[in-house]
Amino acid sequence: MENKSQAGLVKLIILIVVVVLILSYLGINIQKIAESDTGQANFAYLWQIFQKIGDWFVDLYHQYLAVYVDKIWSYVPKNLVK
Repeated sequence: MENKSQAGLVKLIILIVVVVLILSYLGINIQKIAESDTGQANFAYLWQIFQKIGDWFVDLYHQYLAVYVDKIWSYVPKNLVK
């Protein structure tokens, strides 16, 4: 299982490097975008959206899924959980 997660991490790193290279080729300066007032406002807006989505998932879990997951979790042998 660890090999799959490591492979996923390697793919993510490669994807980030490729995106940065493409942006560099196009002449886009990521640092200037991140430090500009508009860039910071956009990142703050995106962060708020991600927080709302995360809160929605947490509420969904607590309202509908927690009872079922707890029942299933109680059947998992304790020696399987590290």
